[in-house]
Amino acid sequence: MSFASDIQATTLTDTGTAVARRSRLAGVNVIATSTAGTLTFRDGGATGTVKLTYNTPASAGAYDLLIPDNGIVFETDIHVTFSDNTNVTSVVVLYVG
Repeated sequence: MSFASDIQATTLTDTGTAVARRSRLAGVNVIATSTAGTLTFRDGGATGTVKLTYNTPASAGAYDLLIPDNGIVFETDIHVTFSDNTNVTSVVVLYVG
């Protein structure tokens, strides 16, 4: 990755806004349970534009997703929707901005 500034991180344990301003999603760390699930990353709140859908495996553990180059731009905010709290314990959102 070639970011011009420092990467920051925030952790969510439930559906919500991870970053409340324009930013670039640089990566995600997910702590998953043994049940498959989905994390939906939206720009513009809970009903905003879907920028990324991350399907978690049906296998307990920690999983990383690194976004190449300059990441994914979110113009308004980064909102993360958990399909169900029984499949994801937490998600660390790595971002710039």
